[in-house]
Amino acid sequence: MRFKSYWRTTVVAAIFLHFFVWLGLALALPLLDFEGDPLAVQEMEVVDLPEEGSSGETEEKKPDPPKPEPEPPEPPKPETPPVETPPEDVIPTETSPTEAAELDEAVAELQKQEEEAKKSGEDGKALPPAPPSQAVGVLIASGNTPDTRGTDFRGTVGILVNIDAQGHITGYRFTQTSGRRVVDQIVLNAVRSFKFEPALDTNGQPMKTMRLLRFPFDGSGSHVYEDDENKRIRVNKEVFLRELRAKGGTPPT
Repeated sequence: MRFKSYWRTTVVAAIFLHFFVWLGLALALPLLDFEGDPLAVQEMEVVDLPEEGSSGETEEKKPDPPKPEPEPPEPPKPETPPVETPPEDVIPTETSPTEAAELDEAVAELQKQEEEAKKSGEDGKALPPAPPSQAVGVLIASGNTPDTRGTDFRGTVGILVNIDAQGHITGYRFTQTSGRRVVDQIVLNAVRSFKFEPALDTNGQPMKTMRLLRFPFDGSGSHVYEDDENKRIRVNKEVFLRELRAKGGTPPT
């Protein structure tokens, strides 16, 4: 069986196909942009630099750095009350050799009398012997005992003070110490605030003498100092001044 050949038609069709393809390319290629638009070149700006020493007004000012924000204020701390330290010895401690000897003798005699009083069953509150010319002993006019509530010491502190004719303390000696400097200083501070009426001789004139003070540390608060010896001296002084006036004498003012 033989097929018909159409080779002439195929060749002509191929020629026409190639012709139309090349024609399409010839028309489309000019419309295609393979390179793209050239980049625009920015012209350089010529700037005159300022000479040395010029103010440089043309220079651009740099912006100021941002200011740091202020820190919030700290909350106020609670104030701690200062701890009061007892001052150093506030009563004069220096005494003359004669006064120091008198104090030593009075302390020795006091200790001797206390021992004798304890043996005889008394309370042991004997005082140093008064001078022969003394009629009325030194009187405590005013003063408060130490506040013993803030201390852990329990006991009695005894102090022998030397009083001049004006009622001023000129010296002191502990006859019974607490063994603690702070406690003894509290006693000294209390004695410093005391007001004394000097002792009177037989003629009713002020004279210097000594007085023993005892302070019990029992946890009680401060109160007006008035012991049995002070009451006795107060009564004796009133009686003595009454008798002195009756004799026509001049009592001290």
